[in-house]
Amino acid sequence: MIERSAVVLVLAFIALGAALARADVIELTDGGRVEGTLKEATPAGVAIEVGGQTIRFEGAKVRAIYFGTPEPVTTAPAAEPPVPAALPAPPNASTPTDGALQLVRRVRSTVASGATQREYEGRVNEAAPMVDLYLNGLPSGAGTDAIRDAMRYYVLAKWAWSNQGKASHTVWLRKDEALPRCSAYQDFTREMQSRGEAFYAERLRNYVVIGDGVIPVLWTCAAEKIDEAEKVLAAARESAKDPRESAGDKR
Repeated sequence: MIERSAVVLVLAFIALGAALARADVIELTDGGRVEGTLKEATPAGVAIEVGGQTIRFEGAKVRAIYFGTPEPVTTAPAAEPPVPAALPAPPNASTPTDGALQLVRRVRSTVASGATQREYEGRVNEAAPMVDLYLNGLPSGAGTDAIRDAMRYYVLAKWAWSNQGKASHTVWLRKDEALPRCSAYQDFTREMQSRGEAFYAERLRNYVVIGDGVIPVLWTCAAEKIDEAEKVLAAARESAKDPRESAGDKR
């Protein structure tokens, strides 16, 4: 009866505000939470779009549905400022790569400070697009690949944190090609698989359900990539020194 009532409310809300953008959350009977855009709700089931993929749940498995704050409807979109052709490096950064490294370091500092989920999400949302801009068009190597992976791990952790079950202590984690490049994640995955489907399950093509301990593991993966980038960039700077300067240092 509770589930059917929730579905009726969903249908009414959709009819009244179908044109409004929102971020919706489905809470499952096992305590899991899935955030996305509600697509359909009937007595038989509920469908929500997550990361471009539609996920369906039986009505009996849905405990509640929460609606995000609708965005105001405007008659005309606000003009967006043009994107500069060349993005300036942030303060104390000599190159775009150094600027991107500074940004992922800030996210690492946010994690180390014991930030709340909201604080962490804010830092990641601020850093991720800037890192993409700084590294856009740069070749692989010279620390850029490691910085890209670090930012991807932070984004994956943010998404997992927002889709964390209250009772099941599992999260929905988006599959990503960067995950196999972190040994800490691979070790954690094997441990969860050994515990059974309640701790690890590949229920969808693009997502896995995995123990919520994966979030700090992803932070570890990111920190390791930052260390890797720092070493590569330091070595590159050392090799680029003027030979005459090095000879002068020896004297």
